[in-house]
Amino acid sequence: MGNPWVVSHGLSLTREHDEIGPVTTCGPSPRLSRTPVRAGRPAPKPGSDAKEILDQHGLGGRFDDLMSKGIILDHGVDAG
Repeated sequence: MGNPWVVSHGLSLTREHDEIGPVTTCGPSPRLSRTPVRAGRPAPKPGSDAKEILDQHGLGGRFDDLMSKGIILDHGVDAG
């Protein structure tokens, strides 16, 4: 992933993750001549955007109720 040719051709990129710092991943594989491909941000921690998603769908007012009932989480769950 750190090979200079691989990096220079965008096949490997390092992006900043909110919680763990720099993360190196595979770059976007499609190479379209008239439609440039941009890499998005690294995936957020599971549940960290729950409130924002509910707001986008008009359900933000139910966030606290859904949280208290355990229907949604605003944080990740332990593996296992």
